[in-house]
Amino acid sequence: MNRFLKPSSAEPLAFFRIAIAILGLIQGLWLVFNISLLYGADGLVPWSLSKEIVSPYMPQLSWLQPLITTTGTNPDIWVYSLMGLYLLSLLGLLTGNYTRTSATIAWALQFMFINTGFMAAYGVETFMHIALFYCILMPVGSTFSIDAIVKPGSKNNEWNTLSIRVLQLHLCLVYIASGTEKAMGVQWWNGEAIWQTLMQGQFARFDMHWIAQYPWFAKCLGWSTLIIETCYPLYIFWSRSRPYGYLAVVLLHISIAIFMGLQLFSAIMIIFNTAAFGWPYVRSAYISLVTPLRERKRLRRAGMVATQAFWNME
Repeated sequence: MNRFLKPSSAEPLAFFRIAIAILGLIQGLWLVFNISLLYGADGLVPWSLSKEIVSPYMPQLSWLQPLITTTGTNPDIWVYSLMGLYLLSLLGLLTGNYTRTSATIAWALQFMFINTGFMAAYGVETFMHIALFYCILMPVGSTFSIDAIVKPGSKNNEWNTLSIRVLQLHLCLVYIASGTEKAMGVQWWNGEAIWQTLMQGQFARFDMHWIAQYPWFAKCLGWSTLIIETCYPLYIFWSRSRPYGYLAVVLLHISIAIFMGLQLFSAIMIIFNTAAFGWPYVRSAYISLVTPLRERKRLRRAGMVATQAFWNME
């Protein structure tokens, strides 16, 4: 138990907070010109329809209807105002300014948006909702944040470790469930799932018809996906195989981004994996790349100072 909850750095959680906030801002700005179409009162899913489908106890934009009727304002004004507040709360989360409050506001508004525009929602909205909820509960603002500057505290503690363990166990459940569900059908064993995915118009980014001539290739891709997902806990918790497993998962999601066009979903899954398991490798790679550049810059500056001193002596 002591090893399981051994005090650890808050850096992975800070990365998680910053990366999730940046991704949320990118997604929000990406949708800003289609806000009324996706979430407006007369959008793709009108409020009159969404409120009949979604549970009346779930927060949704149709709750604003009495206020809109009373004030006589345009519904789109309220939708854009709430989206602006959502983006501001993500900005607060990014900078770590009133971190928990910012995360709570972002979580509540994001929940309201996905309940209203559920027809346009897919995996990234679900994981964003989970991530924002984690940002409320976890000490994601204990370092690299305005809160940490205003109120310094211990950066290494058991709560950081417990939070990371929660992320790790969550990912294990996600990948095991996904891999098991895939393995229950024959489509992932015979390569049909790969073929159908790459041939669908909504996902197809390249002409992949040549795979029909090499059915073994589609099978290998399907088997590889099953191995990566169902065996996730086995290789990710073993220290010797963890870096290779982490790299395999990252490459899997990069492939999904490239060949299926699901960039935001792939990004959020990479963020989760990096915060849970991959931060030491990312940090090590960053140090190995940045340190030589800093040393080179320092040596160049020292050379310039020495040269200047030599000419001054002359």
